[in-house]
Amino acid sequence: MNQMEIFKNPEFGAIRNHVDAEDKGVSEILTPGGIQKLPIINESGLYSLVLSSKLPKAKQFRRWVTSEVLPSIRQHGAYLTREKLWEVATSPEALLKLCSDLLAEREKNAALQADNARLQGKAVYYDLFIDLRHSTNLRTTAKELEVPERRFVRFLLERRYVYRAPSGCVLPYAKSANEGLFCVRDYYRNGHTGSYTLVTPKGKLHFAELRSLILVTV
Repeated sequence: MNQMEIFKNPEFGAIRNHVDAEDKGVSEILTPGGIQKLPIINESGLYSLVLSSKLPKAKQFRRWVTSEVLPSIRQHGAYLTREKLWEVATSPEALLKLCSDLLAEREKNAALQADNARLQGKAVYYDLFIDLRHSTNLRTTAKELEVPERRFVRFLLERRYVYRAPSGCVLPYAKSANEGLFCVRDYYRNGHTGSYTLVTPKGKLHFAELRSLILVTV
């Protein structure tokens, strides 16, 4: 089936109708056109999609799952064909190997889950502290750090990270800006120009480490 046939296939719309939101996601994938964000589904979503499909091959798969796999799991705690069941029943070595394989697979899955959690943590760290597109104003940064905005601004002023200009806006000292904690953007509005301060991802990481001090600022 070529790409056009896939997108024209009515089963393609079943992803939206039969896969739960928690089983769907978006992943950045390298394609011939560059890195693109593409929709993906996890293993649970794949089973939901296949089991709800009306395609002939999907019906065969559903029949196999409901008539062989699930009854075997209910009876034996694992999917065993008749041949495999006879083998483990008559050979201690085969039973030992099966148990060893199941244990190895469980340990492998646990390691993969740990890796996924670690990578997800790195992704969150990158989004919040590395990606320069995520520089935010003081109010938003305070919200992300879960500290009161007034205490955050007072902390920045008292520690001389920033100063209040005659116009009333808060701007970073040169040292703070040069250290990459802040960046300043200019704006033009209704015939007037001005500047406003953004906290960079590096700055967010810096102030996250000082969060306890920010909270006790009075």
